[in-house]
Amino acid sequence: MIKSVLALLLATAAAAAQPAVNSGTLEVAPNGKPITRVAIDNPLGDVKIVGYDGKSLKISPRKQAPDDEAMDRLHISLVSNPDGTVRITSTVDRDKESRPLARGAVHIDLVIYAPRDAKIDASVSAGKLTMENMDAGGELDTASGPISVHNVQGEVLTHSVSGETRLHQVFGSVDAQSLAADMDLDQVSGDKLVASAGKGKISGRRVKSREIELTTTEGKIILEAETMMRGKLVVSSLHGDVDVKLRRRGAVTIRARGNRVDLGNVQVARENGWVTAQMGKLDDVAASLELRSRYGNVLFSIIE
Repeated sequence: MIKSVLALLLATAAAAAQPAVNSGTLEVAPNGKPITRVAIDNPLGDVKIVGYDGKSLKISPRKQAPDDEAMDRLHISLVSNPDGTVRITSTVDRDKESRPLARGAVHIDLVIYAPRDAKIDASVSAGKLTMENMDAGGELDTASGPISVHNVQGEVLTHSVSGETRLHQVFGSVDAQSLAADMDLDQVSGDKLVASAGKGKISGRRVKSREIELTTTEGKIILEAETMMRGKLVVSSLHGDVDVKLRRRGAVTIRARGNRVDLGNVQVARENGWVTAQMGKLDDVAASLELRSRYGNVLFSIIE
């Protein structure tokens, strides 16, 4: 009998120790005009936004807490305005004694299916922030969480303190800023690409923007890009190496400066500390390149 009671108590304690999980799906129809802008603020977990061909928002939240009492303190608020804007916010209440619940003890993840032509403004803290298959761009902010953007058209702005940024297949102007994390750019095209990684490294592949400006303080910059008519490319680091591989279309002028400069097989000249070169017959549509690193090396080559 004692063993049976003890087993029951242990089973009850084990069940109580299991985290409480709450999930479901909510569909939000337009409240007047079509949904054109979605703002999401979720400091408690991940956010994933996926574009689809519908007109409504489909929101799948997943809430997790150590127990049911903590679960009841987790809230997701939604405001749908007649002008086509929708705001989604997650919060956690204090307990009956006004004590806050540690953020690490609870979690709210949001998966949101949004109309493709809606603009997205989203922010998280340490969670993952993902945007896919959208046609109107957006602005994404994190503290330490990673940012991932895939197959997105329109202007994209990203800001991160220490979370990695990955932009893949972005068709529009980009302004990506990070203080202390790496940045990966793949198949980015548009009028302008500005990226700064501070202490992190920037890697770019298949980049085709008319104006490109990449900067770091300590991290290395590796770029594979294609020139555009009247294009302008500036790659600059204070301490990191700069390595640029270029697919050339038309004439190009090059200015480079660094601890050591290697422009490959291009004939060069030297003037006031700069190594200069030109490729092709210069005209009013020639592209210009400026490559520099105060303490690092500068490498340049042409992709045949």
